[in-house]
Amino acid sequence: MRIITAAILILLAFNLQAETVYVSDEYRVPLRSSPCPRCSILHKGIKSGTAMTLVETNAEGWSHVTTSSGLDGWMPSHYLQNEPTARKLIESMKERTAAAEQQATQLKEQLALLQEENDQLTSHLESLQSNNEGISSELQSIKKISANAVAISQQNKELLERNGMLQSEIDVLKASNERLSNNERNTWFLYGALAVVMGSLLTLLLPRLKKRKRFSEWA
Repeated sequence: MRIITAAILILLAFNLQAETVYVSDEYRVPLRSSPCPRCSILHKGIKSGTAMTLVETNAEGWSHVTTSSGLDGWMPSHYLQNEPTARKLIESMKERTAAAEQQATQLKEQLALLQEENDQLTSHLESLQSNNEGISSELQSIKKISANAVAISQQNKELLERNGMLQSEIDVLKASNERLSNNERNTWFLYGALAVVMGSLLTLLLPRLKKRKRFSEWA
């Protein structure tokens, strides 16, 4: 019966190959070459919390294990457990906490840098908005000036047209004045010519009239 039980336990032990087990807390367990308390010791004491690979377990309460350093031996099964020791867990948690704190510090530094960049971008954006407002104001002024310039140009064009019309009227009046002046000169010239003719006629007629008068007196 014991042989059958041992065989079953051996089969179960083979099914548990490559399972990871840990030395329990507060112990240094010797690693022996064979599963007996008087067998030769391969290592004087495996520190508690050391991870090892479970190869097999026999019916007498011994476990065949291998260490990460290459040791292969036996130790009592009651020194082994399937979970890491509390000390190991605490150390692992401390390491993870320290790593998390370091990561949090790095994230804070990155956040501060991002905040600084954000402040700079915000300041730059405000400056651009201010410049944009100034440019918009200048553009409105330019539009007003352009509108005024267009109006002035239109007024100048109208004034030039009116000036041209007035100049044409002046030219017409000058021409008319010149014609009138010429007509007046011609009239005075005719009057002068007529006066000369009349004078000439009088000069010719007056001596004859005097002779006739004398002749009448003699008759």
